[in-house]
Amino acid sequence: MIVCERRGAAAGRANERGECTMTATASPGGPPPSGAPVAAGHGSAPPRGIGNVPRSTTETGKFGRLFRGLTPLVLDDAQIQNVVAAMVDQPDQPGGGWSGEPTPSDATLAAGWTYFAQFVDHDITFDPTSMLDQANDPDALENFRTPRFDLDCLYGLGPSANPWLYDGNDPDRLLLGVNPPEFLQRDLNRNHQGRALIGDPRNDVHVIVAQLHLGFVEFHNHVVDRVRADPSLVTGVPATPVGGWGGGPAVTGQPTFGQIVTLVRWHYQWLVLTGFLPLIVGQATADEVLKRDKHGRLDAALKLYNVRRNPWMPVEFSAGAYRFGHSLVRDAYLLNGGLTPLPVFSVEGDSNPLADLRGFRRIPTGWEIEWHRFFDGLPTSGGETQRARLFDIRISSPLHSLPASIDQMRRSLAFLNIKRGVALELPSGEDFAAATAGKLRIDPATVAIQTGLQHPAPLWFWFLKEAEVTRGGQSLGPIGGRVVAEVLIGLTQNDRSSFLRAQPDWRPTLGATAGEFGIADVLTVGGVSV
Repeated sequence: MIVCERRGAAAGRANERGECTMTATASPGGPPPSGAPVAAGHGSAPPRGIGNVPRSTTETGKFGRLFRGLTPLVLDDAQIQNVVAAMVDQPDQPGGGWSGEPTPSDATLAAGWTYFAQFVDHDITFDPTSMLDQANDPDALENFRTPRFDLDCLYGLGPSANPWLYDGNDPDRLLLGVNPPEFLQRDLNRNHQGRALIGDPRNDVHVIVAQLHLGFVEFHNHVVDRVRADPSLVTGVPATPVGGWGGGPAVTGQPTFGQIVTLVRWHYQWLVLTGFLPLIVGQATADEVLKRDKHGRLDAALKLYNVRRNPWMPVEFSAGAYRFGHSLVRDAYLLNGGLTPLPVFSVEGDSNPLADLRGFRRIPTGWEIEWHRFFDGLPTSGGETQRARLFDIRISSPLHSLPASIDQMRRSLAFLNIKRGVALELPSGEDFAAATAGKLRIDPATVAIQTGLQHPAPLWFWFLKEAEVTRGGQSLGPIGGRVVAEVLIGLTQNDRSSFLRAQPDWRPTLGATAGEFGIADVLTVGGVSV
C-alpha cells in the first residue's frame, strides 16, 4: 500500500490504480483538500495525484487551487500553437527604448521591475517535479522554496548548513566573488566552472537577475556594517534564526545575526508590498487588499486566498497571474553606456558567450549594470531609464525560440507556459474570472472580455488580455491583479516573522528618507550606486 504523506494533514492512500488520493480530513493548516472530482468537460478527467513526490529539504508547503470545482481547460498542442501565434510581438524599433524614450509597445514601468518580479518569484516558489506532458495534481506537488519573503535565496539554511554562502572570517556577512581580470570584479561567489554559489541557482539564469541578486548581497553586508556602527537600528527588532544560527539572546550593545536578518527581510518585505506591488497591480487594487487602520497599522483584507495556518501556493498564481513578467521582457537591454544592447537569450549565444545575457557563468568584464538604466529613483535615473514592455498578450521575439541550453526543442516560452497550465489542469480564464467575480460579489459581466480566440482562453493568456483591455497594458487588470495582491500580501500576513504580522505599525529605518524605503535604497549602498 502506498501511503501519501502530507505535512500537517491526514495521510491518504493509493487507489487501485496506484494513484495517491487525499482524504478530506486535511488540517486547516494546508491547502484545501482535493476531495471531490472535478466535473468532466473539454475532454477532461479528474485531477490525478502523484505518488512518491520528492520532498522539499526545507519542508515548506504545497501547491493548491483557489477554486476547486472549476472544469480544467484541455487544449491539444495544435490549439496551443494557434494561441501562441497570436502572441508574437514586433521587434524593437531602432532605438528600442534604450535611450529611455518609450516606444508604442512600452509601459511606463521601469524595465528593472521585470527582473525584480523574477527575483521575488524565485524567493517564494519552485516546483522541479511537475511534468508538461501529463496532468499534475497541485496538492501532490511540493514547493521547494519557503512560501514567504525571507530571502532564502540569500541566506539558504544559514552559516552552519550552507557555509559556502558566508564569509568564513565574518559569518555575519555574505560571501562575494573574486574573479580573474577578464571578468567582472563585482560578482557573485562562483565555483571553478563559473556557477554561482547562491541559495537559489535560478538567480544566475541571466546577467540581470544575477546582478540584482548581487545587489541584495551587498545590501545585506552594508546593513551589517550600519548595525554594528549603530546598534539602535535593531532596537525592538526580534531575531529570526537562519538554520538555528543567530537566534540566541543578544548581548547588550551587540546585535545578533538573527536581528540583522530580520531587519533586512523587513525592508525587503516593505519594498515588495508598498513599492513593487502597486506598480504591478495598480494602487487601487493594492489598497483594497492591504489596508491601514486609524492607528497606522497595516492589515490584509483577503477574500480569495485563505491562508489559514500553513501557507500554500495557488497554481492560478504561480502558473497564471504571476507569469505576467514574460510579457514585459524587451528584445534587448543596454547594461551601460559602454555596450550595445544585448538580448537576454539568443540562438547565437549557444556558441558565442558575448551574444546574449544568459548566465550560469562568470560575467564578462565591462558588463556591469548601471542601475539608473533599469529603475527610476536612483540619483542618475531619468532620460536613460529603459521601460518594460506592455502588460499584454505579446511576447518578445527572443522568447519565442528559446536557446537549446534552456529548451532542447527550442520551443516558445508562451507554448511552455500554456502547456504547463494544461498539465496543471487550470480552468479557462473565463471560468476563473466568473468564479472570482462571485467571490468578490461583483457583476460577472463587468469582468467579461473578448479574447479573440475561438475557444475559452488559457488562464495565463486571459490575465494578459485583461491587463491589455482594462488597464491599457500599464498593470495587471482587476482579476489578475487581485490574485497577485492577495497571494503576496497573504503570504506576508501568514509569516509570523514578517513585519506585517510581528509589528504592523513598523516603518523602515534604512532608507534615504525616514519611514520610506525603495529599490534605490537597496542599490545605493553608502551613497554609491552598486
